[in-house]
Amino acid sequence: MSAAKSERVMNLLIALLSTKRYLTKAELREMVEGYRHTESFDRTFERDKAELRALGVVIRTGSNDPDSDDEDGYRIDRDDFELPEVEFSGAELVAIGLAAHAWQTSVGAEATATALQRLRAAGAEPDVARLPNLRAHIPVAEPAFDPIYRALLEHRAVRFTYDGRVRNLQPWRLLQRKGLWLVLGHDTDRGAVRRFKLARIEGIPEPVGPAEAFQPPADVESRLDAVPEVRAVVAVRDVPELLAASTPVAWDAPVPEGFVVVEVTGFNEPMLVTEIVAAGPDAIVLDPPKVRDAVVRSLLEWGGGQ
Repeated sequence: MSAAKSERVMNLLIALLSTKRYLTKAELREMVEGYRHTESFDRTFERDKAELRALGVVIRTGSNDPDSDDEDGYRIDRDDFELPEVEFSGAELVAIGLAAHAWQTSVGAEATATALQRLRAAGAEPDVARLPNLRAHIPVAEPAFDPIYRALLEHRAVRFTYDGRVRNLQPWRLLQRKGLWLVLGHDTDRGAVRRFKLARIEGIPEPVGPAEAFQPPADVESRLDAVPEVRAVVAVRDVPELLAASTPVAWDAPVPEGFVVVEVTGFNEPMLVTEIVAAGPDAIVLDPPKVRDAVVRSLLEWGGGQ
């Protein structure tokens, strides 16, 4: 199946699954990417329905008018679509996690958001709660993941507490780096692009304002790679979060007993400094001096200048 066809069939699946009413062919032609500008819509639509049915998807026909016997609309019942509980081995969960990460960073995530927007514009009232069935279900320890994922699909701002301060964020993208989930978006209070580790969000993020309140910029992908990572060599003692996101390095000078020397990375200096400061006496910055001085300043501020 070509990439264009795969995306079109996926958008059709999203449209039929996320609505609570029957959608007519005219509505589907308008809202599904790949249908609006084709002269052979009827043939393409029939082939796509056959493709979904061949995959075991039950597409029901019917009418929204209870007094009509006409079957002029289509939808997918959630009960027909959902799978029973499935258990995976450890190796299988790793493979599913990698696939989920690839999907999240692919065009599919943007296509999902676009399809939802067209559904709302057409008055189909999509039910976003149905969409988690379309992404791989992998173990996610961060309680903040699901509310932020939902807000991302709805283009709705979220409010949460991070390092003791309230943040208001327009989420653009969820991404995973070195086993840790992060959210990239626009911090409306500071008027700047920010990244936040989901593991450091306190409590459950709350939606703020209406859906479709913003549109992620078209150059999100370039912004992910535009900012180089900041690195520091740190002696660490029993700090699981820092150790999980670090790489062991050689260090010629002596370090305190019980400490290991690692290279820690961050998306920017303030984030890296915050991570190190949070470790308290269990993390000692060895290099570079700029990061070490920033950590010392932060510790003095936290200690009231003592």
